Amino acid sequence: MSDIDLTSSFDYEKLIEEEKQHYSDIEVTDDLKEGGAHASTSWSYYWQHVDRTISRGPFANVPEWLGTTYGARAEPIEILSLGSGYCGNELDFARRIDAPCRIHCTDINDDIFAQAKEVAANEGLDVSFRTEDLNFIDIEPDRYHMIFAHAVLHHVINLERLYDQISRGLKSDGVLHLVEVVGQNRKLIWDENEAFANQLLEHLPEQVIGDHRLHVLPEEEGMEGIRQEEIMPLMESRFSPVYEHCHGAFMRCFSTHPTFLDLIHPKEPVAKRCLDFLIQCDDAAVRNKILRPLEIWGVYRPKT
Repeated sequence: MSDIDLTSSFDYEKLIEEEKQHYSDIEVTDDLKEGGAHASTSWSYYWQHVDRTISRGPFANVPEWLGTTYGARAEPIEILSLGSGYCGNELDFARRIDAPCRIHCTDINDDIFAQAKEVAANEGLDVSFRTEDLNFIDIEPDRYHMIFAHAVLHHVINLERLYDQISRGLKSDGVLHLVEVVGQNRKLIWDENEAFANQLLEHLPEQVIGDHRLHVLPEEEGMEGIRQEEIMPLMESRFSPVYEHCHGAFMRCFSTHPTFLDLIHPKEPVAKRCLDFLIQCDDAAVRNKILRPLEIWGVYRPKT
């Protein structure tokens, strides 16, 4: 079990306050998921494309898979969610799992649990909420059928410790479900991916793109992307994939960019063709290992 604490290399209290402030201020959708650019039509269109790929695999419907795999047992299905935020995904799981289940939500900022607590109480969902710092969390051994981490590991400094805690917290046949960004530290998109994407823009209609080009600035506050380059190497040393889909060489940066999400969107035919072209190029670049993926959707088991 790793006991290395890397937070001491940072002004950790300042980072925590910046994290809390950021996630207290951002827009939230009616279904308690991150809003703003992440609720744009271009981002939703791209994720529908990703979902179609995942739907051809064995985990097309995670709640259904959980019910089928663990639901016949006498005990409820136990799920631990790491860095749950506004808990929209967790509430969806609780509604859709066709078997008794308990979902335990965690986040360092308990203020953002308020709406989810109200929804869970009103709908009679077995969802609990507790404040946890994932850099120092102690997970009960051999308890969980699934541990869920949605876009949270790229905020963690003590990754080695957290991975060890996840391994010990899972039951012998339990799984880690990961949805994560895994690109360049603090910036996400690799420089070569950004250059490639801008070369593609040279071939799109000027009336759609104009002279706009992608230029992603590094994050300077909080723990956004603080060790994200190490997420997958450390994962691969400790876990084996049951299913893994690598994607997104640059599409996240286009689909959530305040300029491009309005320029390339599916509502207007020419703009939609541009969006489809970029998605197809992105897929080909990742599939043929021309560019490194920035995103992972996977299900994993600890290595023995």
